[in-house]
Amino acid sequence: MIQRQYQAQQLSTLLETIQSKKTSGTLRINASIPSNRPTRSRILVWQNGAISYTGSSLPHIPTLAKKLIKEFKPSVSDTAIKFAQEKLTNPASARELFEILCKIRILTWEQIESYFQTQAAITLEQLLPYGGQFQFSPAIEFDLSYGEDRRGLNWSELKFELARRKDEWATLAPTINSMEDAPSLSKGGLEAIPHENVRLHAKQYIDGKRSIVEIAERCEQDPLQLARSYVTWSQTNWIIFEEFIKAAQSQDFPTILSVDDSPIVQTMIKRSLGDRYNVLLASNAVDALNILNQKSVALLLLDVTMPDIDGIEMCRTVRSIRKFHDLPIVMLTARDSLVDKMKGQIAGTNRYLTKPFDKEKLLEVVGEFIDQ
Repeated sequence: MIQRQYQAQQLSTLLETIQSKKTSGTLRINASIPSNRPTRSRILVWQNGAISYTGSSLPHIPTLAKKLIKEFKPSVSDTAIKFAQEKLTNPASARELFEILCKIRILTWEQIESYFQTQAAITLEQLLPYGGQFQFSPAIEFDLSYGEDRRGLNWSELKFELARRKDEWATLAPTINSMEDAPSLSKGGLEAIPHENVRLHAKQYIDGKRSIVEIAERCEQDPLQLARSYVTWSQTNWIIFEEFIKAAQSQDFPTILSVDDSPIVQTMIKRSLGDRYNVLLASNAVDALNILNQKSVALLLLDVTMPDIDGIEMCRTVRSIRKFHDLPIVMLTARDSLVDKMKGQIAGTNRYLTKPFDKEKLLEVVGEFIDQ
């Protein structure tokens, strides 16, 4: 067994080495998290240089199978698991159990692999920024593999998924700057929550001490998905993030609301404007209208093509509200026809900015309305 300390940002080099040498075994990692957070312990199982399983511990195999069935085939009863278990020749083999479930068409290898690909990305993003200690044993303690060729997870696809998630996390700033941020209930926030399931979650988990990662682990959710919900709850003043409040108090910037369902576009806008303006983000018209009613917004950046209510319709809705008659609205779109521009002008937009655009152009247009 190999046991060593490693510094922050060195873990990726270790993983690349295991991958390039096509090593097999079990890697146990204890990551040291800043701000006196508990040590984060995770397990990565490797087969021939490919990750086959990641988690906080080695799972109970039937429970894991039930979780996947609930994810993809929630109508299937526990009878399927019992039937598959009766066919097992090795009760300790996850590979054999999932193989049987695929043969009786309860699950597919594509579903199984996609689930564990996501779980691996979640695990790695919680470890890669930090230093800590690792132990590597050549013993494979969990025999999961995928498809008829018994492959592991694709390393290139994992890195792509990690990059995508990093961009999505960036769109949640400044409300959430890190998955280690800890939400607190605002004064009167619990009583103000109208949804029973949301209120129960907030009462059980949100105490200003547990980080988003810790809460997600307890309730078995993706931290990124949970964080998206928390941004919305923060915008409706049900919960607060101390880190966000401190940043807002120290920087009295004009507030811009960007409404776009593309995480990539939102990341670009946030990076372009974040050092001069307080940028709030919404992915749909309903959330955007809630923010407009809660915050003092100096300018609205509005994408034309959005789900449910498109940008043109939202622009009309905003302009129909008296207090927003003079709110600057800049429409962002890939459509550059005269007809589309006329629709935007009729709906009440002040400017029409065609995608793709660069940082300088965006700053120039925004500055026309705010920096006067």
